Amino acid sequence: MAVIEIAPRPSGLSARQRWSHYFVLIYAVVAVIIGLNLRESTLNATVPYSNSGAGIRAYYPERWLLDTSGDYVFRVRDMSQMGFKTTIEVEVQPVTINTTARNLLDTLTLARARTLSRYNVVGTDPYMLPNEREATAMTYVFVSGDDNPFLESFPVVVEGIDVITIQSGQAIIVTLLSDKDTFEQNLPIFERFLNDLEF
Repeated sequence: MAVIEIAPRPSGLSARQRWSHYFVLIYAVVAVIIGLNLRESTLNATVPYSNSGAGIRAYYPERWLLDTSGDYVFRVRDMSQMGFKTTIEVEVQPVTINTTARNLLDTLTLARARTLSRYNVVGTDPYMLPNEREATAMTYVFVSGDDNPFLESFPVVVEGIDVITIQSGQAIIVTLLSDKDTFEQNLPIFERFLNDLEF
């Protein structure tokens, strides 16, 4: 006859089980950190752009569409956004020795007031570029509607900022245009763009 001994189940976890739990928690934390770093590097990935004729070198967001066909040096747009596409544009204009940033801002204001609906300057402030070069920033708003009369859409309030600096007989005008609702979240992208811009 066999004797079967029924012992109470041991309470608590063994050392191996405890280490397994610790390992899973550490692994999860490391995976989250790596995932956040990958996401950040993907969102902030840039593509170099260079124009030797204008003396401009820049890095623009990787997934944005590059356009060099206008009367600007180049323009990039975030085509993934619904409605108004966030735009960064770089323009170079020849100027005389007596031209000031104020003259350029007044010229831009007069031209835009004729072509943009409800164009209104919000403010003008001094701006310091990363290389300690002084610039002037002008913030403004206007209303953008779809040019296609067969599409029904609501007009969008667009907020813009121009950063203007004069160097070596030319004015560099860097512009950000964004839907007013997303302007604040797009402003850091513009600031990173300015930090990497060389002219």
